[in-house]
Amino acid sequence: MRIYVGTFNEERANVVVEDLKNAGVRTELRHALDVDIKSYYFAQGKLSELRDKHKKGKIAKVLEEVSEHMEKAKSVLEDGIGIRDFEEKFLDLIMPERKKYEEIKKSLKETVERGEEFDKIVEEIGIDKINEFFNQIMEEADFMRYFHSVLEKNGIKYENEKMYGSLPADPFVKFYIDVSSREAEELGLEYEFEAFINKNVDVYANLVDVLYETKKLEKLCEKKPEFADLLFMADIMATMINKIKGKMDIDELIEEIETIKEKEGEIHLTKEAINEILKALEKAEVIKIKKGKVMRK
Repeated sequence: MRIYVGTFNEERANVVVEDLKNAGVRTELRHALDVDIKSYYFAQGKLSELRDKHKKGKIAKVLEEVSEHMEKAKSVLEDGIGIRDFEEKFLDLIMPERKKYEEIKKSLKETVERGEEFDKIVEEIGIDKINEFFNQIMEEADFMRYFHSVLEKNGIKYENEKMYGSLPADPFVKFYIDVSSREAEELGLEYEFEAFINKNVDVYANLVDVLYETKKLEKLCEKKPEFADLLFMADIMATMINKIKGKMDIDELIEEIETIKEKEGEIHLTKEAINEILKALEKAEVIKIKKGKVMRK
């Protein structure tokens, strides 16, 4: 999840990005008054039909990988399985490399529970490995968004954080692929079109980084108070986490934190904003959400 930092000209945006980078916070830039058209080749249809049509070349190799993904999904999928439970089991099968980040997840969890500074973990593990871990989380999230859309096209239903149904023997599949011009003739083509109104740049910060890099942000804000909003958001997230006592009903938590009383006044949060923050914290495995309950991990 991103948090809006501000809109700046390109020169100022570069300075903002560098400041946040030095504070350990990743950023994303959205440029304006520009047109960006991206094209993506894809194949879709029944798996058996695609195999008959593409028996060699790069498409055939990708089809084998897609076929393996569907088989592994079948081995994990149970009627009524929790979405998060399915994702964890499925990702363990198709991305075995994610297991090497177990110690980092454990260390981050313990850091939050003890209320210790994130800098300590960075010193022990190294910022490069920490960044690799967060990149892995983002890669997994992107892949699962795509894969859930394929599962839905195969009749899988989603309700109350659970998945219902089973995959057919010959499932529908869709995948994107970079291919040669000759192979591309046999594929579909999708376009991604982005247009911007002006030449300014919108800068967004990674929400989870903001939580874990509070100490560095405090130092940054001493010199540059314009980043105080990020520190404010870090405080809100820390307050939300501290409000979670044992296994807590989500509606009860939302009711508690919709209005946060401070010495300077009250902070009001919408239910939509709270839910988005909770989703981000769950993706980072800071908290766990299941059956309408939330708990620290």
